[in-house]
Order: sequence, then structure tokens, then C-alpha cells
Amino acid sequence: MDLHRFRHTSFFAAGIAAAAAATPALAIEAEEAGNRLKAVLEQQDVELSYGDARLEGNDVILDDVTARNTELEGSISIDQLVLQDVTEEPDGSYRVGTVEVESFETPMGEMNLSLIDYRATGLVLPEDLATDPFGGVMRYDRMEVARIDVEGQEGPVASLTNVYADINITDDNTMETTGAVENYSFNLQGMFDDADTAAMLSEMGYGELSGNALMEGSWRPSDGRMTLSRYEAVVEDAGTLLLALDFAGYTPEFARTLEETTRNREEGASGNDNSMQGMAMLGLVQQLTFHSASIRFNDDGLTEKALDEVASRRNTTTDDIITQSTTALQQQIASFAGNDLAETVSQAVGTFLENPQHFEISAQPENPVPFAMLMGAAMGSPDMLVQQLGLTVTANQ
Repeated sequence: MDLHRFRHTSFFAAGIAAAAAATPALAIEAEEAGNRLKAVLEQQDVELSYGDARLEGNDVILDDVTARNTELEGSISIDQLVLQDVTEEPDGSYRVGTVEVESFETPMGEMNLSLIDYRATGLVLPEDLATDPFGGVMRYDRMEVARIDVEGQEGPVASLTNVYADINITDDNTMETTGAVENYSFNLQGMFDDADTAAMLSEMGYGELSGNALMEGSWRPSDGRMTLSRYEAVVEDAGTLLLALDFAGYTPEFARTLEETTRNREEGASGNDNSMQGMAMLGLVQQLTFHSASIRFNDDGLTEKALDEVASRRNTTTDDIITQSTTALQQQIASFAGNDLAETVSQAVGTFLENPQHFEISAQPENPVPFAMLMGAAMGSPDMLVQQLGLTVTANQ
């Protein structure tokens, strides 16, 4: 045999040996991807099981998949779940190019939840949740669902269309999130057992609510800085609710301890156990630091309709309702927070009710305030709490 033929034969044999040796590794990688997906979903209170995991090119195929939310009854079954274009990142995590589920249904207590066209891109499956800088929180580039429906025994309860969330990880490992619901509708008639409440809502024209919602926020695991910079929920012919929140201390370690404490508290049988768990929860909350918060309502018809409805039911006028409401509110607040705040709130509420436009409650302390200090002030000196928070209440501004 000449040297050329020997080399050719040797390379050919080596290729066969390498391919044979690679087969078990590929199977292990597919199983590993499935196990990582199970671990991530378990963090979201979802149990995942499957019959087989295998590789086809860069895709991981999971057969006979069953998923169940641990907080709800029922489960969903999927014949085949495909994790498309799975790659390994420098940090050892797997990145899944795309995951798609056409539709599924599952019981949700006395209701039924259905979902159409779920799609996630850039799904991250960490190598080890214990060392993951985000504590195993599910993250992806984009998640979108074409439609979500909730149906009760009496018919449709809620519907959401074109739901999406985008996540961006910055250089300092801050998770920036933007999400939206393009359209939603809630059948309030089917959500209240009280016939009087349902009738009142119907008379006000709110038997069904519809609108849209938008959310923007961020979370930095290193110091637990969590910011809800914008939450905006529009209710057609009613108004718009806007929320903002900023606090620190919600680290992955805090989240894990909080989950364990909550679980132990729920499982505690004796009063002594509950007391100890309550103390543990109190200690946890003291690790948080408050930066700011605000809630604002822009009226678009709700307040006037509510005043007219209450006045009609009490056989009086809206002016009387406003006077009674502001007087009672001032007395109640003054009893625990002092006259200054009581008068400020009463005037703002009165201004808003007489001419409904905007109403806002804002807390903007000069410097971040530990929750322990806020809790102490709330129990000992509520008027001092108002000063620490930099609390303001305004109307039509």
C-alpha cells in the first residue's frame, strides 16, 4: 500500500470513529437541553416531562411533552416540541433560536385557558441555575402570543390579542423588559358573584371592559434594583391607569429565600411555626430599599358615571356625594396621619371629583429609604412616614 492510499484510508477510518464517538455526546446534549428547559420552567411553577429527547441537525426534538402549572389543575400535552437552532454560548448556557406552539388548552380552576400561536426567540437555558447571575429567571429575546382566551362556565371571561415581551441584557447584566397587550377585553358580568355589583357595572356601561396595556421596566440582579418605569393600562370610555415603582434589594438570593419562606409558612401547621415564619418574612422585607413610586389616573368618563350611579342609588345629588366623601376621607386620614395630609388629600379628591381630569399619588424621597425605617415610622409615627416618603397628592395637574 502506498503512502497516499494509507493516509486516505486512515483519515476515512478516523472519520468513522469520530462519528461513532460523537453519537452518544449528541444524545446527551439533547437530554441536557431538555433537562435545562425543565429546570427553567420549574422556576416558573411549571412541571415539564417528555418521553424522548433527540437531535436533528441543530434542533432538539422533545416527544410526548406534558406541562402542568403546579398552582392549577389540569395539564397540556404536545406530541412534539421542537427547540430550533440550539447553540452553546461562551458561558456554557444554551440559546434556543425559536420555540413555537400552535395552540393548547388547559383547565384553570373552574375556567379554561386557551392559547394560540406561542413563539419565543432567543430563549436562554443556563448551564446551572445555582450559579446563573439571574437566578434562573426565564429570559429570551422576544416572546409573543397571538391570542389568549379564558372561558368560564357561563361563557367568555377574558381575551387578550397580540401579547408580546422583549428582553434586552445590558453590559452590566441589567435585564430591560418591554411588553404590551395590543387589545384586551374582560367580561365583568362573569367575574362577580354579587348580582348587585354586576347590575351596577352594567348600568354604568361597564359590563365589559376593553383596551390595551404597555409595560417597561428593568431589573439588575447584582443589587436587586427593580424599576417599573412605565405601566399604562387604557380602559376605553373609563380612563388610563399609570404606575411607576423603583426599589432595590430584590436579588436572586432574596427571591429564593422569599420563596422558601413563603412555602414554609404555607406548610406550617402550628401557630408557633406561623409566627416564626412571619418574623422571617419581616426580616426579609427589611433588606429592601425604597426609591420612588407613583400612581396616576387620567379620567375618561369613569368618575362621572360612578358618581351618577351612587347618587341615583342613594337618591341624592352628586354634589352631596362629593361633600360626604371628602369630609369622611379627611376625618379618617387625620386620625392616623395628621391634619396636614388629611386636608391635602381631601382638597385634591374634591377638586378631582368636581372636575374629573387627573389624580396622582406620588412618593419621591430625597434619598432612598430602607423598608425597615418605613415600617418603623408606619407603626410609630405615620406623619413622619409621610415626610420620609416625600408623599404628594395632586389633582388635575
